[in-house]
Amino acid sequence: MKLVFILVFFVGASPFWTLMIAAPKWWWTKRVMASPWIVAPTLAFWFVFALPRMGELLPNAAKPTLPAWQAFLADPKVLTFMWAQIIAWDLFVGRWLYRDGLKRGIRPVIMGPLLVLTIMLSPLAVPLYLGVRRFLGHAPREELALPPQPAPDHEPEPVRSAWNKPLLWFAAFCAVLGVVSLIGLVVDDRMLVGAPIWAKPAKFAISFGLYSVTLAWMLTLPRRRLKQGRIIGNITAYVCFIEVGIVALQTVRGHRSHFNISTTFDAIMWAIMASSILVLWIANLVGAVMLLKEGHRDKAFLWALRLGMLITLAGMAVAYLMVFSSAEQRRQHPRIDIGAHSIGVHDGGPGMAVTGWNYDGGDLRVPHFVGVHGMQVLPLFALVLATLTAGSPRLRDELVRVRLVWTFAAGYAGLLLIMTWQALRAQPLLEPDFWTIAALLALAAGTVAGGMWALRSAGKPTPPPAPVVEREEVLV
Repeated sequence: MKLVFILVFFVGASPFWTLMIAAPKWWWTKRVMASPWIVAPTLAFWFVFALPRMGELLPNAAKPTLPAWQAFLADPKVLTFMWAQIIAWDLFVGRWLYRDGLKRGIRPVIMGPLLVLTIMLSPLAVPLYLGVRRFLGHAPREELALPPQPAPDHEPEPVRSAWNKPLLWFAAFCAVLGVVSLIGLVVDDRMLVGAPIWAKPAKFAISFGLYSVTLAWMLTLPRRRLKQGRIIGNITAYVCFIEVGIVALQTVRGHRSHFNISTTFDAIMWAIMASSILVLWIANLVGAVMLLKEGHRDKAFLWALRLGMLITLAGMAVAYLMVFSSAEQRRQHPRIDIGAHSIGVHDGGPGMAVTGWNYDGGDLRVPHFVGVHGMQVLPLFALVLATLTAGSPRLRDELVRVRLVWTFAAGYAGLLLIMTWQALRAQPLLEPDFWTIAALLALAAGTVAGGMWALRSAGKPTPPPAPVVEREEVLV
């Protein structure tokens, strides 16, 4: 029943919320939201569980008393269809806010957080929106009777996209959270799973802040598909806000944010986090496809962007290896957690400074960290190569730089695979066995050999052709 309770939102409502928040100006979003029947999937859950209990529901609704409703809601099935009723109403309210905001020209960067608040606390979101509409909105667009704009005489040239504002706002949020977390590390001595309670929000703020700025910069590079790039940036910003916001919320509550299903609220928070990461992975996949189709005058730099995004996707995918239950967790009654960072040992054991990676067993956070930062490491490598071209004639050859980028990317991807393999064998990072060391040495040798081959393959400068000497004919 707990799974059905969670699916009410994620199956019945979350696709529509995602469209309204992440792609509010997309024509498909406007078309879908034009129909009030978007609440039908959520109401389907209500009918499935409410109709069999209609004999009890109608008397309680006609003559409500607190003791009767307390007894009625003690049944998980009753609680599920009442939850579906709340989700359907919130979605209906959110649809009105979304459509009214579009008519009144309220920017998506303002409407996005308001819609997120509507999901969580609609009684607060509605009066807040009415206040925003009072000061920032204008008359509905259909009442303005604007004259039609003449069509341009020629197709405008593609322009470079601006920095994505929702991503920059999220980066600012991460900066504030980072400062708050650092203060918390000093003044709050609480511990959670063997680490200072504010360590996780501090690390998430730094990592996600760096990620959002990097992605916002990457989205300025394409000169085609600018609208799709904005949609990807918006989706990523709002999903990251949900992810990091839940980490901060659970920290304030003193509860674990990851793998925690000890209470219904904790289980919902963990389900939202797990689902949001899936949405984030899909958004990054679309961004990687966009980069694969994009052109750039520096091919080495372009390949660094492409390969870096693909490695980041692989690093994100490693996180899903953490969500599988161990045999010990499956024997829990009731269940209090599902999944873990560590392999072979419990989370919360002795860990490395700053990162907290486990000393005594495998830790999937190591390959996850290596992978997700590929989108920064590879472009940085390409930039270093570009700066070295002035002093190295071989690096001026673009083909050489492209081959070096491919070699470095192969080595970095190999490191990600080896770190994942090591963690899955419950092996501590600092205590590799013979086979791990052998794999690392083979990877290093192959990477060095690939780099030497790339440098030796530089084209030799072609000598200029000898001048042609014309013979003068001597007439006798």
